Amino acid sequence: MRSRGQKLVVVVVLVVAAGAVALVLAVRAMLGGDAVRQAIETQASRAMGRPVRIASAVPRLFPRASLRLAGITIGEGPDLTIEHASISTNLLGLLSRRVEEAEIGIERSRIDLQWALALFAALSDAPSGAGDAASPLPLTVVSIRRLALRDVELVSGSRSLLVDLDSTLTERDRLEVTRLRGRSEGSDLTATGTISSLSRRTAAFDIEAASLDLDGLLAFLAAATPAGREADGAGAAQLPAALPSLNLQADIRAAAGRAFDAPFTNLAASCRMSGDDVRLDGLHVELFGGRFDGSVVFAGARREPLYEWKGTLEGMDAAALAAFAGAGGSLTGRLGGTVSFSATGADPLAAVRRARGTARIAVTDGRMPGLEIVRPAILAFGHPTGERPAGSGEAFTRLAATLGVANQTFSTRDLSLASRDLDLSAAGTLALATQAIDFTADVVLSKELSAQSGRDLYRLARENERVVLPVRITGTVASPSVFVDIEAALKRALRNRAEDELKSLLDRLRGKIIR
Repeated sequence: MRSRGQKLVVVVVLVVAAGAVALVLAVRAMLGGDAVRQAIETQASRAMGRPVRIASAVPRLFPRASLRLAGITIGEGPDLTIEHASISTNLLGLLSRRVEEAEIGIERSRIDLQWALALFAALSDAPSGAGDAASPLPLTVVSIRRLALRDVELVSGSRSLLVDLDSTLTERDRLEVTRLRGRSEGSDLTATGTISSLSRRTAAFDIEAASLDLDGLLAFLAAATPAGREADGAGAAQLPAALPSLNLQADIRAAAGRAFDAPFTNLAASCRMSGDDVRLDGLHVELFGGRFDGSVVFAGARREPLYEWKGTLEGMDAAALAAFAGAGGSLTGRLGGTVSFSATGADPLAAVRRARGTARIAVTDGRMPGLEIVRPAILAFGHPTGERPAGSGEAFTRLAATLGVANQTFSTRDLSLASRDLDLSAAGTLALATQAIDFTADVVLSKELSAQSGRDLYRLARENERVVLPVRITGTVASPSVFVDIEAALKRALRNRAEDELKSLLDRLRGKIIR
């Protein structure tokens, strides 16, 4: 009995093995050869509206019946090359020469973002109901269920994003993205969402990033607009024709990254891309120990594309900000204010170097190490003891200014500084590239320091019991030099002397009249 049972098992195994071998041979016979490859080329060419060529198509049975495609070109140029792709389907449909509920995968290729969207739209438009017994083709793609990308580099202008994507066609024109991971230099993000219409190119996503290059993301999206593609120099001949604009909405959150080329944490923003415009509204980002709240806009529907940055600054570490600007050790305190800048260009980092606009800033409870104002102000007219005057002017309670920004230069007419030792009002410029400063200012010494200045200086340069001296501040942010404007000081002294003499004359006349 055991011998007969063992023989039966052997027979079953042999039958199953023979069936498997026969099935493999049948699948290879059905999918292999030039006829099937040419059939797929014919259908793909019809869907894309331009010639499609496939270098090789190799059939596989496990884990699903599939064709491994290599060397796919689209267009005469060719306009697009896909290195590797696959088509997999269920076996029963395949035996009827129908590819139903297919899974399309694209691997290890570099594809322009516009081409990827056009390709997805063409794949989703597979003609349902084809592939019956009367079809002249040896194999017909009837329906597609899933689309996937593996290690595909999506290119937009000069930027790229390495993408893995899993998605499902829930309706003929609707794509549910169940997982998207994108990686580039400075960015590692995941996203889920829906392309509600592949033909109209409308989509909504939620994006979470462990790290995010915000400037790179803006440049990537801006280059995907019609204006951005033109500004970037992308030739129309290399892209699908008559493409509608991409309409995208995305909620973005990032734990860390870079924005405005500076490190940040805890970013949140709402992104909207429509036509030639890309907007980041409700932008909140923590940087330099404080925060920025505002918006960034790429406006492409202009003669020249334009970036705009607007928002408020709060609680930023002025020392960290100065170090980032290349002037470490020149300023401390906490900075807040408002900014409104704009600049032409397609790349945000390149554009920001040409930014123009205004800012209203205030720094509180800080210091400007090396800013010696008190000593040169008092010693300019001599000092009764020759001792070093108390105070220096480098510590302040508030430093504020309205700044104009152009040609990488800050300019102001209303810089003010308030401190225990003095008050200062100034006008001048700061060149960002060289950190060179050139300011003219009026220094008003405190009553205490005015009393130390000596009788002559107090008498000649006073205003309302405080010494006022015109000074010029030059050098660099890190190493400023303060000079008293002797000529202007003498003019004020002559005016004060004239006022004293006139007052004395009026007093004498008044005394005579009274007598």
